[in-house]
Amino acid sequence: MLRISSFNIQNNYRKYNINKTKDIMKYLKDNNIDILGLQEVFYLCDKDICKRIDNDYSYFGKYRFYSRFILRHINEMTPIITNKKVIEKETYRLPFFPSPIKRILTKVVIEYEGKLISIYNTHLEVRNQRVKEKQLNKIYDLIAHDDNLIVLMGDFNLKNNKEIFNKFEDSLKEKGIYRVEFNHKTLKISKYKREIDHIFLSNEFKLLDKKVIEDLNISDHYPVMVDVKL
Repeated sequence: MLRISSFNIQNNYRKYNINKTKDIMKYLKDNNIDILGLQEVFYLCDKDICKRIDNDYSYFGKYRFYSRFILRHINEMTPIITNKKVIEKETYRLPFFPSPIKRILTKVVIEYEGKLISIYNTHLEVRNQRVKEKQLNKIYDLIAHDDNLIVLMGDFNLKNNKEIFNKFEDSLKEKGIYRVEFNHKTLKISKYKREIDHIFLSNEFKLLDKKVIEDLNISDHYPVMVDVKL
């Protein structure tokens, strides 16, 4: 079984407390998570994760700006933490113009039960729908040319009632990749019972369980978690 989780931890750089990182690592370990994708990881939190992660896990991600020292308060990573052996890793820059904020897509490849699995983690544009569409198209193009099994997760800033998201989801379905339906809001302030944090999986993954974690109070988002097997 693989346990996979995605969590937007909320960027609170100017009010950062090391307890935030401690709680993230506790969430990882207490739940025996095999693959954890994080969004809105910034310099201070990244530094503390690096100090606290042990040899059982690999931690990979790059910043939206090429140097971690540029505009630290908004210089996001979307890292992936895994206890599986990483055999490939890459960071892609997503289209962002005319938005001033760059967006990234982190990828690692692991081997599990004789299969290669590409794990993608991202955090998309907030406001501009055209930019979101460009970013979705770029992600689709990368996945469409990837022969491995796929795990795609992150904060898409899109609910499943948006046309561009439905089009993206339908395109992935044609490639044998389905979206896990949580039927629960993941942004705490949302008025509607729809998630913006999503997990997509190749059809080869059998879904055993799915959860929205409501008792981790360190972010404006709830983590989402799935258990799967091949």
